[in-house]
Amino acid sequence: MRIRISWKFFAAFTLLTIVTIVILTVLLVLWLKNDVEAKISQRLESNAVLTGEIFKSSMARVEPGDIQPVVKDVSDKLKLRITVMNNQGKVLGDSERDPTTMENHGDRVEFKNAIEKGVGMSARLSHTLNYSMKYVAVRVAEGDEIVGVVRIAVPLSEVQIELNKLYRAAISGAAAAIFIAVILAYLMARSISSPIRRMKKIAERIAKGDFSEKTLIKGDDELADLAGALNSMSDELQIKIERLRQLDRVRSDFVANVSHELKTPLTSILGFVETLEDGAINDRDNAQRFLAIIKKHARRLGSIIDDLLRLSELESGVKMEIGRVNLKELLDEVVMGFGHALSAKRQSITVESEAGDFSVIGDKDKLEQVFVNLIDNAIKYTKEGGKIKVQLADSQDFVVITVEDNGIGIPKEDIERVFERFYRVDKAHSREIGGTGLGLSIAKHMVLAHKGEICIDSELGKGTKVLITIPKTQK
Repeated sequence: MRIRISWKFFAAFTLLTIVTIVILTVLLVLWLKNDVEAKISQRLESNAVLTGEIFKSSMARVEPGDIQPVVKDVSDKLKLRITVMNNQGKVLGDSERDPTTMENHGDRVEFKNAIEKGVGMSARLSHTLNYSMKYVAVRVAEGDEIVGVVRIAVPLSEVQIELNKLYRAAISGAAAAIFIAVILAYLMARSISSPIRRMKKIAERIAKGDFSEKTLIKGDDELADLAGALNSMSDELQIKIERLRQLDRVRSDFVANVSHELKTPLTSILGFVETLEDGAINDRDNAQRFLAIIKKHARRLGSIIDDLLRLSELESGVKMEIGRVNLKELLDEVVMGFGHALSAKRQSITVESEAGDFSVIGDKDKLEQVFVNLIDNAIKYTKEGGKIKVQLADSQDFVVITVEDNGIGIPKEDIERVFERFYRVDKAHSREIGGTGLGLSIAKHMVLAHKGEICIDSELGKGTKVLITIPKTQK
């Protein structure tokens, strides 16, 4: 049978509380019992001293029975048994019995202690009254002479009555304390177990993939810390799962895209090879044209494979040949290399920069590849007669490069995905103008390898701006 944790807490708290209260009650009762007995003894001693003062002057001269009426009168007023004895233990007066019939009390413990120490006490069965009594005897002296002893007695049953009242009060208090403690233990157990049960339910939901609910436990104790850790874990798991889903979608898209990218030129190559095999190879003009097409698609396959290998190398860890690179000089060289492509589309490109230090520590070849890919894209996706502008800015520890065009632009919903492998905004137009669809993905990995950042801002029909930030040193 499974026992809930709340009942375990409740049982533990209750048991601990009961044991504690019982121990404290026993200790308290013992202390109060001693205190009550001490106060009774003190009261009896005080009464004995006062009684001794009454009989002090006559104790040495009277005979048994002479002071009997006075002893009884004092006893009636004090509601106590009084016995008056001379210094030899002979009973001179007793409030309960005829002193002439009573034996000598010189051998009584309380009498001996009173003679020797001034005060004597004992509790025993009274042979005269035949029930247990508590005795307190005090020495009575006149000057330096001991004239006798006065003994005050009270039935132990009366002492027990006082103690029984004390016991009942203590037991009632302990019972009330235990009752209250049980209720508090139950509430405390619930206050601990309820958050744990809530966190258990939420953990079960998290295990099923539901991250919608959070644990709202306030405070600065361990349970609040655990709830916060559970919420953080839920958020992290949700982010990681979403990232995994995104990666899975990217992987699926990548497989589909790379299959399509490879299949298209392979299909063309196979088709033209079969045409040549069917006899077109004997037609010199068509054979040369078919071979040129086959060569074109073969080169496209080679470009795709080269870009895939380059991307794989970047993702597994870039090996860079670090050196000092002047980005202004590098961009001027890259722009010069696009002279023919710019002329073919009657486009213009400008490189603008203010005075500053544009030198960074990096890999010149990889940075060149970044700028080549960006400018190549700007030319491809800008119509004839368009304008491309490259700007450099010195920002203390960074060099900021902007490549901006007034081309066809990118829809807002596609901007976040343009760095994905093989992702194309307009697939038909992209294949028409060429390219592998890996350029921006490669550029991003190369920028990141330089501890830099790259982002795109674009508006459909108005153009695109790519912003790159490269740190001057690699820390």
